[in-house]
Amino acid sequence: MKQKTRSISLIAATVAALAIAVVLAGCGSTTPAEAPSTIYPESSPTSGPAVVKAYLNDAKVVVTDLSTTAAAVPDAVAGMSKKPDSTWSTAATNLQDISTQLGDEATALAALQPPESLQPVHDAVVTGIEGAQTAVDKLAAALAKGESTAATKAQIQSTVDSVKSQIQSMSGMLSSALDGL
Repeated sequence: MKQKTRSISLIAATVAALAIAVVLAGCGSTTPAEAPSTIYPESSPTSGPAVVKAYLNDAKVVVTDLSTTAAAVPDAVAGMSKKPDSTWSTAATNLQDISTQLGDEATALAALQPPESLQPVHDAVVTGIEGAQTAVDKLAAALAKGESTAATKAQIQSTVDSVKSQIQSMSGMLSSALDGL
């Protein structure tokens, strides 16, 4: 039981570390971990007045997608039983889908070239999305294994709420920065 409690504590610590990483972001590499995504057909130009307009258009698509993904997080675990059964497997599959969406959104955003003034916020949001994706992956893996002693349903819901809040925070951070242009 202690091992399972540690897993949830680790997930909570990951979410907390993610929040700290967002504050400290702005330093480090801006190179995306993967090749640019093709889910957003426009690509931001690298110079001229069109840079801001193209970035705004593309980044707003990502903000909208992030909002949709954040709204879907609680639904992913809705209807879960208190003890492991098929509802836990379904929740794990739903969370894996959300993780994929977060990965696509992080990759799409990382592929954009923001105006220089937005680079620190842009990088922090990409890092934050990737951190939320990691937390979702860990929770999905625990549910897929049926680790009932790792977490109570209330702890799982708390983790889900934290992830949703984190995604909303990233979306709001980027949206506020875009509004400031």
